[in-house]
Amino acid sequence: MAIILKPIKYVNIKTNKMKMKKILLFVIFFQCITIYSFAQKGTAFLQGGNLRTVFNMAMAQNKPVFLEVYAPSCHVCNAFKPTFELPQVGNFYNQNFVSYKLDITSPEGATFLNKQGIWIASTPTLLFFDKEVNLMHISILGENLNSAQVLIDAATRALNPKQRTAAYKASFQSGNREANFLIDYGMIARIMRDTVSSISAMNAYAQKTPKNKYSNNTNFLVLQKIIIDDENDIFEYMIDNLKEFSGKYDPKLVKQTAENIIMYSLYSSRGMRYSVAKINKVRTNLGKLGVDKKSIDGRLWREESNAYFRENQPTKAITILSNLVDKKTDKSSYKFLSDWVKARTKDKIALAKAAEWAKLSK
Repeated sequence: MAIILKPIKYVNIKTNKMKMKKILLFVIFFQCITIYSFAQKGTAFLQGGNLRTVFNMAMAQNKPVFLEVYAPSCHVCNAFKPTFELPQVGNFYNQNFVSYKLDITSPEGATFLNKQGIWIASTPTLLFFDKEVNLMHISILGENLNSAQVLIDAATRALNPKQRTAAYKASFQSGNREANFLIDYGMIARIMRDTVSSISAMNAYAQKTPKNKYSNNTNFLVLQKIIIDDENDIFEYMIDNLKEFSGKYDPKLVKQTAENIIMYSLYSSRGMRYSVAKINKVRTNLGKLGVDKKSIDGRLWREESNAYFRENQPTKAITILSNLVDKKTDKSSYKFLSDWVKARTKDKIALAKAAEWAKLSK
């Protein structure tokens, strides 16, 4: 049952802007309460509103906000619907939060998550914010975590300033090196696009983990989901022991996991600071995975030419760039190459080549 309210008309009301704002907030609050209260059983997800409505309501009720980030086609998300409808779950969430389902595929969902700097690794993901839109807690769910107690525990942690994920960074800085915490912190930092913190957490985790456990099931999942640095000790063990990993797991998945870590590192901001020696190591590692030389050249030319320019070896850099040119090279590509060289060197021979490419771009 839903009550539809007609727009309220104000006739001959003389008031200042502050009073008008209070009236409008009251109308929004009253409409939300009506829809919120009668919309559904269990967890009362706000119906018919948007994120602005949600946070206005949270402000009016002095409650934090719970967002279930979902995708319409996500079967795991659908499997959680009955769990959210359980009375014990609904009672806890309704008492403590203003709840809303955020469709990750919608413009509203994409815009909000991007503004908050949140990368959703999988759905459903539970996000908890205070009424002023400060992120308090993140909880990632899976099929094996579909229970009332899991949902209540996630919300309970969100309400606890010492247990919520917003406290992880301070906990790490204070010296927390418990293995499960490091895994959680590494994942949360990645979700928050905090690459530096994620790498630090995973380096600490690798140092804490015995080397003879680097290839166990937990650490293979860590490699797939969290590690994004090809200098992490667990990754370096993996790339040097591919046969061991391929003997335990799907060889294609092993190859893809290792390649993803290499490429993530290469195409991060760190990649443009790679030395020639580091580039050569990347070449070697990609070769171990069976990537052919032409493909490797195509992936590395920016970082490799940049490294040669930076290390005062412009001739080698120009050789790499010249190898990109063929009969299909268009004017815009010639201009790009010319600008690339001019931005990185004052070497006369290299600049002469850049001038040649500039002419071809006209």
